[in-house]
Amino acid sequence: MVAVILDFVQRNPYLFSNVPGLAVVILLAWRTRHRDYARAAIFSGLACVPCSLAEVTATAYWRPKMLGGMTWGIESAIFTFMAGTAVWLIAAASIRRECAIGTRAFSEVFRRMTPGALAVTALYVALWRTGVNCVTAALTAPAGLLVWVLIRRPGLARLSVAGFGFWIPLYFFMVRAQFAFWPDYSSYWNPGGTWGTRFLGVPLGEIAWAAIMGSIWPVAIAWALDVRLEKRAPAEGEELLPVQTDARGASLLAQPDVCMEEKP
Repeated sequence: MVAVILDFVQRNPYLFSNVPGLAVVILLAWRTRHRDYARAAIFSGLACVPCSLAEVTATAYWRPKMLGGMTWGIESAIFTFMAGTAVWLIAAASIRRECAIGTRAFSEVFRRMTPGALAVTALYVALWRTGVNCVTAALTAPAGLLVWVLIRRPGLARLSVAGFGFWIPLYFFMVRAQFAFWPDYSSYWNPGGTWGTRFLGVPLGEIAWAAIMGSIWPVAIAWALDVRLEKRAPAEGEELLPVQTDARGASLLAQPDVCMEEKP
């Protein structure tokens, strides 16, 4: 029985290679003390799942084995949820204390996110239908959205920089580890062409996808949720301003009359 299970796991790398990452991002989001940071991470993962439908257009780039022999499956949903959650956790890690979701009504989030999502999807499909490689289309289609959002919220640029800088190496080593545990997994990518060329064993298309995902997705999520990077409120017992003291070191707060002129 054990041998049968191990054989099943070995023959389905796209499904099982992303399960550890899925478990890690869920655990991190669950354990963090910063509630809006965690909520935004889960929303980021869920919002990314519809992007998995692009899998059906990627057969020229790679042909993964999925349960049921389909071109889209549960594997696609697991990967996109994991990636969407992980990118936010990484890009927003440095501002997790200041992270505050500005809009909590689903209708408002939907209103903010839908126009950009439809525009990017339409451009991607148009490029793909005219013969543009799926990876090239994925790199090109969302670029305008990033510029549009950053013009309106230039402060979100640090999310883009952090996502770009940290997601690329993390995803690179994730793919390398997956290839090490599932040697046949690398054969799912079609060799040849610009994006099929390997860099240190990883297809260039994966590195390019990580770059665009890391730089654009956290900004799109921050825009959809109207995330505000506010200053952290002082914890109980903390002072808003440094305590001022007199020459003897005593707190002036305890001497309210010290700032008053003495009456003759």
